[in-house]
Amino acid sequence: MKRLLLFLPALMPFLLTAQEAHTHADGTTHAAHEEETATTSATPGADHITVYGESDKYELTLYYPELTAGQEAHLTLYIADYQSNRPIEKAELKISTLENPQIAFEVMMLSPGVYELHSTFPENKTYTLNVELNHPNGADLIGVKGVAVGQKLSAETVVAKEHSDSNSWMWFIGGLGLGMIGMWLLSRRRNRVLTAVLVLASAWFSTPNWNPAFAHGDEPHGPDSGGGGYGKSVFAPKETQFLFEILTQPIAVGDYQSATTMFGTVVPASGGLGVVVAPQSGRITRVNVAVGQTVRAGQTLAILQQNIGTSEQVGIATSNSGLAVQLEIAKTRVTASKRELDRLKKIEDIAAGRDVQAAEANYNQALSELQTLENKALGANTAANSRTVALIAPISGVVGTFTLTPGAEVVAGQTLLSVTNLNKVYVEAQVYDRDVAVIRAGNKFLVTCSTDDHKSAEVRLISQAQTMNIGNQSQRVLFEMDNPRGEFKIGEFVSVKALNNSTSRQITVPNSALTEINGKTAVFLKHAPEEYELAYVQTGEDDGTRTLILKGFDEGEKVVVNGVYEVKMMYLNQ
Repeated sequence: MKRLLLFLPALMPFLLTAQEAHTHADGTTHAAHEEETATTSATPGADHITVYGESDKYELTLYYPELTAGQEAHLTLYIADYQSNRPIEKAELKISTLENPQIAFEVMMLSPGVYELHSTFPENKTYTLNVELNHPNGADLIGVKGVAVGQKLSAETVVAKEHSDSNSWMWFIGGLGLGMIGMWLLSRRRNRVLTAVLVLASAWFSTPNWNPAFAHGDEPHGPDSGGGGYGKSVFAPKETQFLFEILTQPIAVGDYQSATTMFGTVVPASGGLGVVVAPQSGRITRVNVAVGQTVRAGQTLAILQQNIGTSEQVGIATSNSGLAVQLEIAKTRVTASKRELDRLKKIEDIAAGRDVQAAEANYNQALSELQTLENKALGANTAANSRTVALIAPISGVVGTFTLTPGAEVVAGQTLLSVTNLNKVYVEAQVYDRDVAVIRAGNKFLVTCSTDDHKSAEVRLISQAQTMNIGNQSQRVLFEMDNPRGEFKIGEFVSVKALNNSTSRQITVPNSALTEINGKTAVFLKHAPEEYELAYVQTGEDDGTRTLILKGFDEGEKVVVNGVYEVKMMYLNQ
């Protein structure tokens, strides 16, 4: 019992922090939450105040710091499309105030959807900005109420948090020290290991980062109200939404085309995979390409030098040796005949004419024989060089992985290089007897990847089943798919959707809107310019691009369709 009493000081910071520093789902304390609830048009933050305005076309979010009458004011205006949350860029803006039409505003676009406003307010009071917006999406006039000149930023939340953290650590250090000293003195030798474990456990429980996981018993927390003990709503600053391209889409009842799902594999199309094989044994003398390089059909990829047998080498050596001797003899004859001809020409006035003519004829004959032998030697060298083979690309595409290097020995029939062209691929689908009826040439077929990025593409039926899978007795049906960006890879597992001809009126969402939290399918709905809500949904079948929603929300909501992962991370980390 005495050891337990000495252990309690180490737990005191945990008990006090869980009571005093308890936070709400929006991240504020009790006092801050009450003050924020009372504020309707302006929301003070740590470094700026935020006000909103919207119409059926545009959504305005205005950030501004503390404003003082008579001093130049810098305000940041975020303009987004009301339905899609896409930034509105290059909009023409004219801004005025109801309270004082003489106030002038300068507008400068900083980035898509982000505009900086410069002005000077003459009095400390609340203003309403009239934003006249001209854009190809349509002209509009929107009022932004609650621009409070003279209002101070609310710092209560920051001060309370710092005070709570300071107290927690002070209690932690004091309690931990007392607990360690007391328990170590009272523990016998065989219990010191257990005592050390308990002290470390008390340190873990009393850390400030762990305490907020506890909540009062009368407030909803846990999976029913959000993920992992958090609230359902998540705050996302407008600048963050633009940075992560968080886009939304209105939910509406529309035509839904049911589909039959099959499974398949991406395989090379005809002419989509080229393999370079060694035509004979030899040695690689040059490699002209690198892995991943794009090549064209007929381009030389490498040079192969043939291996020559012993008998061929002896024959070539003997032939070249005899030819070399003949060349030397011919060169000697040319030199001697040229020397005799030059001598006779010097004494041509006293030498007999027939001797000069004979010498000249002898020289010309020797020169002709030398040229003949030289041409023969050149032909022999060409024949020797013709034993090199150029390895060329069979198709245009991308060079695959290889390990060839200059000097490497290869054998006949060895696969040396491969070239892949993914512009067009085939999908081999497994179709069971119950689904054979939906495989008709007139139906529409979609292929979807098996990963979470939800790639999809339309495919064409090119061949009905010709063979059966021996293992599961499914039929192999072949589809053709255009793949210009190379999104689908050879060997990738995919789903094939055969869309039925009948349609029905249902609520659907794009597959990109779906995520998973706590093992359940969910979406994020937009409720305010900077507020999103997690909604768990019950899904039905999907057609490859959209999924049927059976339960979870109604028509008219706006669901996040791009940037879902980023919103999910903000939700889990709040």
